[in-house]
Amino acid sequence: MDTHTYQTEGYRRNGGVSTFLVVFGIFVLCVCLFVGIFHLNGLQSTEVEFPQKYYFLARECEETTSSAVAGQVYFSGGAGYLLEANGQSAVALACYFTQEEAESVQRTLSEKGTETLILEMAPKTVTLHGEKTEEKERILSNAKTLDTCAKILYDAANGLERTTLSQEEARAAVRGVVKVLSGLRTENGSECYSRWNVCLKEAERRGIEIAEGILFAKDLRYLQVQLCYSAATIGGYLS
Repeated sequence: MDTHTYQTEGYRRNGGVSTFLVVFGIFVLCVCLFVGIFHLNGLQSTEVEFPQKYYFLARECEETTSSAVAGQVYFSGGAGYLLEANGQSAVALACYFTQEEAESVQRTLSEKGTETLILEMAPKTVTLHGEKTEEKERILSNAKTLDTCAKILYDAANGLERTTLSQEEARAAVRGVVKVLSGLRTENGSECYSRWNVCLKEAERRGIEIAEGILFAKDLRYLQVQLCYSAATIGGYLS
């Protein structure tokens, strides 16, 4: 082999090694970038703070007697919704959106011999990480939608009680709420809403049931309390 041929073969070998090193370097760089981006996404976080606040007018009870108390409350015209707040069991008669209104009704009931307590509840701040941070606005929208639906039911229950609202008008309000909840659940496509969507489905089912027969104010109050309580505990449903 002459010198020229030897040098050419050497250049080829060196060129092949250089190409390999360049390709390998690009591969390593891509892997590092991928790992870095993945790591940064994992570090991303955002807090979801909710403006809603609810005041549940309730009767405190033991867990063993909760069903009986709920029946008594419902029979007397209250919502009769079982809830847990601050580690205690209670049966909600109604839910209000201001403390003043809750206290006013509480005083009226006290004068009639019915003692109640007011449970103030608000959604806790939720911290989202990684890709879930993209769901912040939708989560806020879910809570706001339930709040709006609850206020519609609250007004409808008062209308029925004061006979300023007909059965058909009240039924239209309930069916409208059911439709909104169904649409909301359908659009909650992310996996983090799986448990929350079950909660929405339960409210839908309740709305469909009460809309089939004669509507009473206490039935609308039950569904309203259910929505308020769900909104107040939304953070526990987000996985």
